[in-house]
Amino acid sequence: MTPSPTVHVHVHLVMAGAFPLRVADLLFTDDELVVPEYEYLTPFALARGKVETVSRTARKLYDERGLEGLVDAAERTHRLPYDEVRKIRVSDGGRFARPKIAIDAGAGPPYAYRIHVSVDLLELTAALESLGERRGFAVESVSEIGFHPTTSVRRFLADR
Repeated sequence: MTPSPTVHVHVHLVMAGAFPLRVADLLFTDDELVVPEYEYLTPFALARGKVETVSRTARKLYDERGLEGLVDAAERTHRLPYDEVRKIRVSDGGRFARPKIAIDAGAGPPYAYRIHVSVDLLELTAALESLGERRGFAVESVSEIGFHPTTSVRRFLADR
């Protein structure tokens, strides 16, 4: 059995998409960003509080089985090698939105995820900058809502 890659930065409980919402974790490993999308949530599931259940289940999987536990449970997994990652933008969400991470990788629109847990954005940005210096990608911190309608449509059409 091959050992699990080291996870340098782990952002738990992020969401992408509109309907259904795709729930995932962002795992920045030695060689790539791994994004296991392990649950799809409808507005009905959100209203029933399913986010907390999904969060606890994913945390337990990660604690017990590491990255492989989340990947095995995932409906779909994105793997972005660092040589494809050009830039990561961390948006604070402004006054009205949740913080967001957008990953510019390869051709097409960025992968974008809203963070749905409390996170120290300065610490997260510093950790990503440190990793980016070692792996060759830029990190930008922006103070904005992080919503751009045309980019959102492009991301939807590209299934990102």
